[in-house]
Amino acid sequence: LYPHFYGTQSCAEGNSRLCVSVRDYYCYMLQTRPAIFNPILCGARLLQQWAVDMYVKIESCRLRWYKKNQTQIRADLYKGVVDAITSGETRASAVGVRIVLPGTYPGGDR
Repeated sequence: LYPHFYGTQSCAEGNSRLCVSVRDYYCYMLQTRPAIFNPILCGARLLQQWAVDMYVKIESCRLRWYKKNQTQIRADLYKGVVDAITSGETRASAVGVRIVLPGTYPGGDR
């Protein structure tokens, strides 16, 4: 049976399946084990492409979490929409949707 990936929120709700993060699963797949052949590690350039694809997958999951959990990171404390309205912008399509990233996110503004 392949492991199913559920967020920590699903685990807290009483899900009986094993909860493994995507990052932890791929770290497990990249480990070397004595006397066990791992075809992923013998892939040369395909290994590099696989690693980049999995990194993008992990980062997209993190960004999706930040997008869906703006209330938990207190994004309402930032004045993006209020600033746009006070500057005289009246069209809602010009204001846009602001996603606030925490200061710990690599490559963020802070």
